[in-house]
Amino acid sequence: MPTRKNTPLRSSGINTIQINAAREMHAQTVRARRMPIPTTGITTLSVQSTAAPTSGAIAVPAMPPRHICNNPNNPPCVHCGSVIIPSPRATLPLEDNPSISINDWTISSRKKPILNSQELDIWENEKLKGLTLPEMIFGNNYIRIENSKQNWSIEFNALDALKEVQLQDSGIRVAYSNDWINSKRKQNSTNSAQRFTNDVSDDSLNIIHKYDWTYTTRYKGTENSPESKFRLDNNQTLPLDKLAVHDMILFYDDMILFEDELADNGISILNVKIRVMNERLLLLSRFFLRVDDVLVRVYDTRLYVEFDENKVIREFKEFEGKYQDVLAKHRLSQSHDPKAALRDSNWVAQNTPMMKRECEIIQF
Repeated sequence: MPTRKNTPLRSSGINTIQINAAREMHAQTVRARRMPIPTTGITTLSVQSTAAPTSGAIAVPAMPPRHICNNPNNPPCVHCGSVIIPSPRATLPLEDNPSISINDWTISSRKKPILNSQELDIWENEKLKGLTLPEMIFGNNYIRIENSKQNWSIEFNALDALKEVQLQDSGIRVAYSNDWINSKRKQNSTNSAQRFTNDVSDDSLNIIHKYDWTYTTRYKGTENSPESKFRLDNNQTLPLDKLAVHDMILFYDDMILFEDELADNGISILNVKIRVMNERLLLLSRFFLRVDDVLVRVYDTRLYVEFDENKVIREFKEFEGKYQDVLAKHRLSQSHDPKAALRDSNWVAQNTPMMKRECEIIQF
C-alpha cells in the first residue's frame, strides 16, 4: 500500500502508549509474584523415572507433595513439579486469586485495580461515612490465612483498615501551616479590624470536616473465629532462627491496600506482603507515614504461623520520630538526594525510635 507522509494520526482507536502501559502493568504484577529461584542445590522432581533400579542401588520412595496449589494457572514448583507460585492471568481487568494449602492451612490472596468511581461512592457514602477517602484504594485486594479444621481465619484488607482511622483532628499539621495561619490572621485583622483582632475563632481557620488526614491506622488484621482468640503474651518473640533459614518460598505476594501523597506533603501507605515456606509463613502489614519536615511513623504487624505446631504469633510495633532527627542519621555523602532514605520504609523503621511493642499468640 502507498504510504502518506506528514499525515496526522487519527484520534480514534487505542493509542500505542496505552497498550504498552497495560502490558507493563501486567508484567509488573508477574514480577511481583515471582521470587528469585536459587540455581544451586535444587533438583526438579516433576518427572519420575520408571526404570528399574540398577544393581546395588537403593530405591527411594517418592514423597507426596506437602503443599497443594489451588490455582491451575501458575508455573510449576521447583521442588515437586506442583503448580504453586502465583502468576496472574493476562486478562483485563487484571485479576488473580491464587492460593496454597499446607496441612489444615490455606493461604490465598487477590489483586485487582483501584476502586472505580461507583465503588468509591459506595465506600464514601455507605461504608466509611465521615472519612474523606485516600487518593488510591485497592479495595478488592486481600491476603487471607485460614485454618479449616479450627474454623479460624484472619484477613488483611483496605476497608477494615480504613475503619480504624480516627474521625477526629489528628493534631498533625504540615510544615508551612503556621505561616499560612499567621498570614490568614493578618489578612482578617486588616480587612475586618472591627470584628477580628488576632482571634483564632475565625470560621475560615476552623476545621470543618474532622478526620485524621494522615490515615494513621493500627490495623492488625480482621480475625474471624467464633472461639479461638489471640491472647496477649509480650514474652513471646518471633523465632528469628527459623526465619533465617533459607527455605524455598512456595508462595509470595506483595500488595498495596491504600496510598495517599498528602497533597504533596509526604506519603501515607498501607502495604501487605507474605511469604509461605514448607513449614511456616510470615506476613508483614506495614503502615508508613511521612509528613515532610514534621514526622515519620511506621506501624508494623508481623504474623507468624508454624504449620505443624498450629501456632500463630502476632507482633505489633510502633515507630515514630521527628523528621529532622531521623534525617540526621542519614550520612551517605555519596547520595545526590539526602532525603532518599526517608522514602525507604525499611530504613526508616530501622532508624526511628520504637514507641510500643505488643505480642499475641494462638495455640490451637
